[in-house]
Amino acid sequence: MNASAPTLNQDKISIHDGLYFLIIVQNGTVTHFTANVSLSHADFVKRSVGRLPEGAWVGSATKNDGYLTAINSYTFYQNQLPASPEIQKIVHDKFY
Repeated sequence: MNASAPTLNQDKISIHDGLYFLIIVQNGTVTHFTANVSLSHADFVKRSVGRLPEGAWVGSATKNDGYLTAINSYTFYQNQLPASPEIQKIVHDKFY
């Protein structure tokens, strides 16, 4: 197994320390994600859904020192702050 590849565990996806995923959240669930961080958030959205749907969130998830966090997309929100607590919960429900 590739050491940097994500692993699945009971429908949850492991993000290894230091890795990033690009993520779209809509209606309380992670609807799209990729470990292909060579894409910008804009390209990821364009390839995944065309345009970011009303009410959807896009950003990155990363794990550092064992702590998983979702970070807003600067392209869409003009900041790279941690996402809201609601988004954090949704991301933690999908990834570990």
